Amino acid sequence: MSCLRTRILIFLNPAIVRSTVESAARLLLGACCFFVLLGATPSNTIQFRLSPGPRLVGTRADRSGAGTVTATLEGARLTLKGSFTGLLAVPTAAHLAMGSLPGVRGPIIADLTVSPDTNGTLSGTVELDSGQIAALHKGVLYVEIDSAKAPEGDLWGWIMPPDR
Repeated sequence: MSCLRTRILIFLNPAIVRSTVESAARLLLGACCFFVLLGATPSNTIQFRLSPGPRLVGTRADRSGAGTVTATLEGARLTLKGSFTGLLAVPTAAHLAMGSLPGVRGPIIADLTVSPDTNGTLSGTVELDSGQIAALHKGVLYVEIDSAKAPEGDLWGWIMPPDR
């Protein structure tokens, strides 16, 4: 006994395909116009922790502080606001930086404003380019607070989007 194999070809009606594409395009255009008319763009807010930066064995402090930061992306503008406590020393600088992978250090993108105290706040607004926005969505942007006792980072915090 042998089996017959028959090919079945399905051809989509070009009018239906065109109508579906046009409907989707109208919906997207309407959503864009809605946000423009409201003067708003969709925003993404991420809250993340600041934790002690890595140190060589034997140089770890008993206490090295902690903090939280909220990052809000509106269009290409990233706004950072946060607080910290218990640094090893008064902060010397705070930065937004971009690594090549989550957890891997990289170059500084922008300087942030930081309180000159072991307990304080940090803030900053940065205009990101398209590569930096992509890096944000990949989870490779991070905040670092340096001090004289920890010049390579007293506290670090990786901005991890919820979908990571």
